[in-house]
Amino acid sequence: MVQDLRGSSTNASFYAGLLVSAYAFGEVLTAVIWGNISDRIGRKPIVLSGLCGVALSCLMFGFAKKYWVALVARLVGGMLNGNVAVMQTMLAEMVKRPEHEPTAYAIHPFVWHAGGILGSAMGGYLAQPAHYYPTVFSPDGLFGRYPYLLPNLVCVVVIVIAVIQGMIFLEETNPMLVAKAKAKEAEMNEQTPLMNGTYNKSGAEQGVVEINSSADFTPAILVEGGLPSTTDPHFDLRRSSFGTIHSIAVQGHQPPPPPTATLDPTQKPNLRTTFNYTVIMLIASLVLCSYHSMGYFNLLPIYLLDKPHHPGPGHIDLIGGLGYDLHAVGTFIAINGVISVFVQGIIFPIFVTKMGVWKSYLLMIILYPLTYPLMPLLTLLPFGPWRSAGIYLAMVIQNHLNIIIPPCALILIKNATPSPLVLGTVNGACMSLLSAARTAAPPIEGIIYSKGGSAAAWFSLAGVTVVAFVQVWWIPRSAATAQMGFENREVEVEFNKGRDDEAVFMEEEEEEDEVR
Repeated sequence: MVQDLRGSSTNASFYAGLLVSAYAFGEVLTAVIWGNISDRIGRKPIVLSGLCGVALSCLMFGFAKKYWVALVARLVGGMLNGNVAVMQTMLAEMVKRPEHEPTAYAIHPFVWHAGGILGSAMGGYLAQPAHYYPTVFSPDGLFGRYPYLLPNLVCVVVIVIAVIQGMIFLEETNPMLVAKAKAKEAEMNEQTPLMNGTYNKSGAEQGVVEINSSADFTPAILVEGGLPSTTDPHFDLRRSSFGTIHSIAVQGHQPPPPPTATLDPTQKPNLRTTFNYTVIMLIASLVLCSYHSMGYFNLLPIYLLDKPHHPGPGHIDLIGGLGYDLHAVGTFIAINGVISVFVQGIIFPIFVTKMGVWKSYLLMIILYPLTYPLMPLLTLLPFGPWRSAGIYLAMVIQNHLNIIIPPCALILIKNATPSPLVLGTVNGACMSLLSAARTAAPPIEGIIYSKGGSAAAWFSLAGVTVVAFVQVWWIPRSAATAQMGFENREVEVEFNKGRDDEAVFMEEEEEEDEVR
């Protein structure tokens, strides 16, 4: 497409890389903003509007006749799409039990990789339809004038379906809005049956919502008191009427314990508290990993396609590549996608569940520096099945390490976030920095490859992994056991269930005395 838009194949890979980077750069500019807005108005509106932004970008991209139009379309798509950060936030808010986190965090990348396989195939088969399917699409028709419009239109149709599905089925997860909705449902009036829970109307009007996690109370039973007898303690001659119901007794109802958790927007953590030391260190670690993993995925097809500088087995080629043709490279990339899906959907949840989030993250960071120096050694293998086997083995190792690190880091970042009220902002900032790393990696590593050869590029990535290895030891050990603010509150609510209110009050007083 770049060759057609520019009318030249010169530096086509560089300009194609700019199109990829433009989307990530757009996310850099707006990810924090979208995350902050989602903390205020909710996650669902941002997700749906982000999908609409991607649809607009696809239309602009499909109708582009000039390279700069395609570049603007990609930039606009990245700026309007805040879904990556917001969806990670929604996932964190949906999962309430830590043992469910590995499986839950595997779903998002799993469907992402699966969609990447289907989307890549769809783009390849539907591009230039008038050239490949002239009996169906006229060269003088719409798709003849715009040869890359058809796959983008298919994307728009899929996105419209996703928006409709989201409007109907996607539930809001912003804890403040969810709590307000539950509190509003619990408001009592003369037409509302007695129900469990408490609702502070004056507090709700100020945006302060009390959360009570317990709903397992004995349901209230209404018993009407009719005409009393003279021996009934309710009998009173002063009553003006005995022919009406004079009392309603609520039997079998146990009042809920006082709520222990509140979400008060006026108590929202400030910027310094939000981005505490642990959060900053975890984000920095993930940014380093994002840089070298993006560099790897950018270098891999180039390295596979590049001609060897010293052809023949038995020599380590530090300058050239492996010398495969385009068809073979496409096969390698497709199988790499299948490996990614398998590792993400099958290996990841089992591995992290057995090892634990922190140990899994730490182990992958420690092992990563050993991987990139292996890539130049592939030139020692004879061309044929042995070299192909070596490439697939390298892909398996890379996918295992690269797929386990990001979800584990996001779980740790979620747990280090001081309050659910700022989780969207934290994820937005994280995704913005990750996008910056993904934007910088392709051109920097491309320059290193062109100036110093393939080995220089691989060893530069290895250097970044060494920095990540050193930096991970600066992450506080508390990150391994931290739980985000609202999870601590839920534990407190569960602990206080069934306890005497006075005992809880006295314990809180003792804690305050200790603090003083």
